[in-house]
Amino acid sequence: MKQVRSNSHHRVRAATSAVLATRAEAVRLDALLRLKGVSVPMASAILMFLDPKRYGVIDIRAWQLLHAVGAVSENETGTNFTLKHWLQFLGILRHLSSRLGVTARAVELTLFNVHKARQEGTLYEARVS
Repeated sequence: MKQVRSNSHHRVRAATSAVLATRAEAVRLDALLRLKGVSVPMASAILMFLDPKRYGVIDIRAWQLLHAVGAVSENETGTNFTLKHWLQFLGILRHLSSRLGVTARAVELTLFNVHKARQEGTLYEARVS
């Protein structure tokens, strides 16, 4: 958190302006990743706060559950997310949210809670049953 706080208000404003000025998801994520201390999960959280209808937070639990059900095939551990992972996650969230008539955030929270309820072992060594 100390790194995040080290960003000047000018730098934060520039990143925010870049996010709001485009509809290109990769550009949005990249603008946030340029901030000190911001990783893919944190950037996804920022976007979720801006628009929970369209965004959810990529995290280990949601990703591991998607991997367990075969929706994603890479990164079984759900760590060290890349732009590719985030775009894939975002596509899945948006598809499910449209199909179910709920927000992307609601889908993401459901994935998180199902994983939490079915997790076996510690989080970083978890298996989902």
